[in-house]
Amino acid sequence: MIRRALFLIFLLCALPVSGKAQCGASRIDMLCDALTASLISNLQVRLDRSGLIMTAPFADLHDVTTTSPLGRILAEEMGNSLTNHGYRLADTRVFMPTPYSLKQQGETALSSAPDQAGATNGLQTMLTGTYALVDGGLRISARLVQPADHAVLATASCRLRVTEEIRALLTASSPAPAAPALPAVLLDLKTKADAKRVQQALAAQGLYKGKIDGIWGKRSRAALARFRASMAMPATSNWDPATQAALLPAS
Repeated sequence: MIRRALFLIFLLCALPVSGKAQCGASRIDMLCDALTASLISNLQVRLDRSGLIMTAPFADLHDVTTTSPLGRILAEEMGNSLTNHGYRLADTRVFMPTPYSLKQQGETALSSAPDQAGATNGLQTMLTGTYALVDGGLRISARLVQPADHAVLATASCRLRVTEEIRALLTASSPAPAAPALPAVLLDLKTKADAKRVQQALAAQGLYKGKIDGIWGKRSRAALARFRASMAMPATSNWDPATQAALLPAS
């Protein structure tokens, strides 16, 4: 009887805890690998591996408008781990400046508003997360979110031992994101010189295949509509200061 009881206790102790990564170690890469594996095992639906997953810097739970070097590293390492599991990762820079500049909410904007990237072609899921110092340890929470309707597809959390290295990453100063100033003069697409500039910018992004002739016609308007859609704007050919700031940030 005693042997049987001890055997049952051993089995219960050996069972994995659902939704919890084993985070006893202080190494961030090992933690992120375990946390990613937990997310994948907790998925409520099967993800299409041909679809894109975007990562956003993890936000400080005490102030979700801020992050830190640790928040960026967590997103980077978990993105690498997702790639190792066969998922396709989107380069966040491709989707700038919409979530980072136009919304003027800082680099954690995607963590709090995943719908900002919902119109991006091929984007099916976003990896977001938070971290917080709790009871002498660092609690890290990650989730996979469907941008279109904010549906949470999987969650996982764990605790990380706070070492001197981790504390330094938490307290390191992060430069505040600069909000781009809208251009003082809006380009006039009825003039050939201005229309050429916009056509060249659209062609550089592979959206415009016509002649760079300064004639703002049907193909130019269609290319502009595709650009606006990729920036999570209404898919129209409207030319306004926000569109100009996104397409020609240096103007």
